[in-house]
Amino acid sequence: MNGKGWLKWAIGVLLAILTISSAPALAQEAEGWAISPGEARIDGILLGESVNLSITVANNKDSPLAFTMSAEIPPESELRPGYEQIPDTNWITFDSPLVELDALSRQEVIVTVTIPASGDWGGRSYECWLRATSEAMGMLQVELDCRLLLSTSAAYARGIDWILVGVIAGVVVVAGAMAYSNRRAIKRWAGRW
Repeated sequence: MNGKGWLKWAIGVLLAILTISSAPALAQEAEGWAISPGEARIDGILLGESVNLSITVANNKDSPLAFTMSAEIPPESELRPGYEQIPDTNWITFDSPLVELDALSRQEVIVTVTIPASGDWGGRSYECWLRATSEAMGMLQVELDCRLLLSTSAAYARGIDWILVGVIAGVVVVAGAMAYSNRRAIKRWAGRW
């Protein structure tokens, strides 16, 4: 390779390494089992709203495994830039906190994220780790995490605001009644144009 060919090849390899290392992990794997995805993102959660997402735990071994699911507050030193620790892991619930898998099987776990309506939680970004823990290695605990990145909206999740609907309906009725009672004046005014 000449000088320019070598430089182009080195730049290409460097760009490929940067692309691979900056892409979010598709799965975390250890000792024959995995949690997928390795990173999940939910943007714009309204205060008071609940949002579901699914993660998959897979057993790639020839023997059954049991996992305990939990939400963990990550250490500050390992947070993604722009994110803060989730204030309360009670915002996160699992439909199956205990997952028992047969050999060579997988199970989807539904995770529900609920942001409280009361509190100063809007317009912020939080990070939480969804952890699967297995004790199948004897006394050794093996943990895999899915990094959950949340951003909240400053708005509140509400149903229909019936007071606002009533006020708008009242204004429409009053304006209609006024227009009907003053129809002659309106007709004269409209005739000028």
